[in-house]
Amino acid sequence: MRLVRKQILRILILFLLPGIAISAEKRIVIVQSSNSPAFQAATEGVKKELRKGDILPIFIEFDLSSNSPDEQKTVPQIRELKPDLIITVGSKSTALISKEIKDIPIVFSAVLNPVASGFTPSMSSTGSNLTGASWDIPLKTQLEKFKLIVPGLQKIGVIYTRDSEPVVSEAKRVCQGLGLELISVSVASEKEIPQVIGELGQKIDGFWAVADTVIFTPQSTQYLLLNTLRNGIPFMGPFSSFVQDGALFSLIWDDKDIGRQAGELALRILSGENPGKIPITTPRMIYLILNLRTAEQINLKIPPNIVSVAKEVYQ
Repeated sequence: MRLVRKQILRILILFLLPGIAISAEKRIVIVQSSNSPAFQAATEGVKKELRKGDILPIFIEFDLSSNSPDEQKTVPQIRELKPDLIITVGSKSTALISKEIKDIPIVFSAVLNPVASGFTPSMSSTGSNLTGASWDIPLKTQLEKFKLIVPGLQKIGVIYTRDSEPVVSEAKRVCQGLGLELISVSVASEKEIPQVIGELGQKIDGFWAVADTVIFTPQSTQYLLLNTLRNGIPFMGPFSSFVQDGALFSLIWDDKDIGRQAGELALRILSGENPGKIPITTPRMIYLILNLRTAEQINLKIPPNIVSVAKEVYQ
């Protein structure tokens, strides 16, 4: 835990200069799930946005990295601090804090699938002391991009588990509106994947991956990448690392801007809004990651206008 007091000079100036209104001091606890670069960027974005507001934020930070010995002490320590608001960064910290603290506003950041994770019943509102900025790129955006990159796309395959079932159910509805058919197969473990992808591959024009830790182990991910490449099936990966390893493309978000979105939500709450009535946000800065080597291998020509807007291109 470290207490950050970078606003002392500003406070002195406000007291010394006449005619300047004094902003309210607010104690903000930030709980990171780990010190990963993505979470660090989100935290930086949160701080930057909160410093823009008409408040004097005092940041108190916790890190729940796996090597942290004080994780069980985090909630009691936070309560002793009596913060005005808590920012959680990542699913691990959000799960811990939202379960134990119901009387202090919480804004999460950098969380994927908050509905499937059980943090909220819907993206429109939580009805609790929680709201946040998710990593969830809208399904319509994902599937429209798939259709644009792969002309003639009609049937998309997806493998899911009980954990990711809500996402797949919503994706089916979105596909119907786009004139696509989503062929989904449920599995209980990664061991079922070789047989399932063999059967699924004969029915589909593209493979869409929903983020699911049960399905995507290192071994199963490698198998899926090799299988789709050998059979000429365009693979839309859930993360940029998949594209680097051979998936055709992925859409990614800007971690720092996700943090800024969380900071904007925090300022609204500190101004008096009810967190339970504020919708969960989705990424507003979305980038295309493209693998032209894979496109060539599966005999798919990507139009220059699509290549030109990609943030990263592997070729």
